Amino acid sequence: MYLSLRFQCALACCLTLCAVPCLTAQSPTAQPAASPGDGSSEPMTQKQRLREYFRHMFNPEAVLRSAAGAGINQAMNTPSEWKQGGEGYGRRFESVYGEHLVQSTLLYALSDPLHEDNRYFRSGESGVGARLKYAVESAFLARHDDGSRHLSISALFSYAGTAAISRTWQPPSTRGAIHGVSAFGIAVAAEAGFNVAREFLPAIFRGHPPVSSR
Repeated sequence: MYLSLRFQCALACCLTLCAVPCLTAQSPTAQPAASPGDGSSEPMTQKQRLREYFRHMFNPEAVLRSAAGAGINQAMNTPSEWKQGGEGYGRRFESVYGEHLVQSTLLYALSDPLHEDNRYFRSGESGVGARLKYAVESAFLARHDDGSRHLSISALFSYAGTAAISRTWQPPSTRGAIHGVSAFGIAVAAEAGFNVAREFLPAIFRGHPPVSSR
């Protein structure tokens, strides 16, 4: 491991949050789950949320996003203290992937009590503008139990929480509050960008994002 003990402790603290929903997990038959691709607005079950949590944590997309993010930071030499070369890239990859793990855990821990479904559902619209607007909005909107979409408190808090927590393992040049705000904005923009890809290029994502039933 390249990063400090603070990095590992921060991850451990965040990962324990996933135990709270697990301890109150419902029976798999308590509510019908939405089947991928059917556009259903049925609420997610605890079992389905837990499966989505682990899928989001460890799927190939997460690794590729982290690798790409680390590559961009390497090219920009950010943080400068981590320098270049294989060790520098390893630190940057570990940092970006660590942020992904923290964000996934915060999202999972908060979305259940708030009844928010943060999965991406394709719009079902025909116009390019409407589809683009829907995809970008989905970075900070979530579906609720009745199928309506509202501001996603769990998503916004997970972005902000991750930006703050990740400052604890950053070197001095990227540890300040302004860098935390920047990390928050980058996280929202990155999610919006991937949502656009999910909307217009669904074939590249495993299972194809389900279609919204709005």
